[in-house]
Amino acid sequence: MHLKKNAPPNINGSLRAYGAFVEVAANVSPLRWILTSKGLDRLRELSGLELASETAPTDFGVDVAIVCALEHPELDAVITAFGGANVWEEFGDARFTHVYRRCKITTQAGRELSVIATTSTSMGLTAAAIATTQLVMQFRPRIVMMIGIAAGTKSGDQQFGDVLVADPSIDYNSGKVVFADGIRDFLPDPYPIGLNPRLRSVLQKYRGSDNALLNNIRLKWKGAAPTSPNRIHVGPLGAADQVIDDPTRVLEIQRNWRKLIGVEMETYGVYRACHESPEPKPRFVSFKSVCDFAAGKTDSWQRFAAFVAAEFAINFIRTEWEALWPAN
Repeated sequence: MHLKKNAPPNINGSLRAYGAFVEVAANVSPLRWILTSKGLDRLRELSGLELASETAPTDFGVDVAIVCALEHPELDAVITAFGGANVWEEFGDARFTHVYRRCKITTQAGRELSVIATTSTSMGLTAAAIATTQLVMQFRPRIVMMIGIAAGTKSGDQQFGDVLVADPSIDYNSGKVVFADGIRDFLPDPYPIGLNPRLRSVLQKYRGSDNALLNNIRLKWKGAAPTSPNRIHVGPLGAADQVIDDPTRVLEIQRNWRKLIGVEMETYGVYRACHESPEPKPRFVSFKSVCDFAAGKTDSWQRFAAFVAAEFAINFIRTEWEALWPAN
């Protein structure tokens, strides 16, 4: 209609010649056509616009992908929380670096979900980003979850076992080091990455001080636990390739991020890899539980923190899956 006299004599024939870019959407008269993913990419390239598209359920390969930094205690806790070692199987292409495990879980509404889990080859942003990128490219998950342990902050009445949800995740080492008037200073230049808005909204119900889910998780734990109930903290979670065993370093980071809820070493790499992945892009979230406060580090609370993070993650998925992706 828009081309009028300049339109080709056989529009459908011309569209069929561009089979890589368009396909028939409805076999009616007249035919209805839709851009393919390659066609949409081509239109983005030609127009310079960030064009959004709806993603069909069949575009995804698996439902849930989990990335952990450590085999012990983080992945161990995930394997236990998601049904135990007997329900998982190792699989994958040996040409790839990472070892993958898979299992099935069922939501409260009865939907069966496919789950894949892996670990980075080491701690840190780079290893986490590589593991996530390879996972996303191979399996096209609907959601990627980073599950593990982190250092909390003394603000916000945090305690061991509290769950930290990165929204946004920040690379607090990104910026410029300057020297002026005899003083060395750091000018941050971060690129924070936050949660999907729907995912953020669904998480809000868990932020209260009386959290029934976390209370039930504590009842399952057989070892020592904090005396006060655990809580969920949603806010800026700092990431960098450094282990912090100095509380003054956390105070330095808080100068630029006053609402900082904690620091760790992987989530930003996971978020960035998902954020910049090809369509269909997965949603992503990080559940990390407090095992220390960046001072006097010990392993005393690591197993408890890993347990809480993994248990919260599977309960959240089982309970909220239909709220995130309603059944058609």
